[in-house]
Amino acid sequence: MPWKADGSRKDPALYKKSGFKMGSAPRYDASSNARKPNKPFKFVRGMKEVGEINRIPLEGDTVAEANMDGTISVDPNLDLNSAFGKKTIKHEKEHLKQIESGKAAYDDNWVMWEGKLYIRQNGMIDGPAGKLPEGHPDHPWEQEAINAEKKK
Repeated sequence: MPWKADGSRKDPALYKKSGFKMGSAPRYDASSNARKPNKPFKFVRGMKEVGEINRIPLEGDTVAEANMDGTISVDPNLDLNSAFGKKTIKHEKEHLKQIESGKAAYDDNWVMWEGKLYIRQNGMIDGPAGKLPEGHPDHPWEQEAINAEKKK
């Protein structure tokens, strides 16, 4: 269950999902949580507490997504003990590190990577590697997350 800024828990029904994710379902607007271009985003409790896993049904074929509040939403059907489940969590945690370091931020309409804004529209991101589908391995933020999957 997600956390409020004061440390208490939010009602999951009020929680707005938004994140880098594995799958193609749309995200919700998270622009109010985005970092300022000259100031890295900092999670309320720091990276030690980041990565709380919330089991909530996700749309479409999405199995997991890193959220701007530092949590990871995971579809209840994903077996976290399976090789794929473990790989998925490593992938999403890398996205959280990207967000906290200031390398990445996002919402439904854009992705910010290394201080540059890239437009997201109709399942495509016109990013540094060209106009590619969301989640495409040629996006630099995805390359980093894919490399993190391989770490022990």
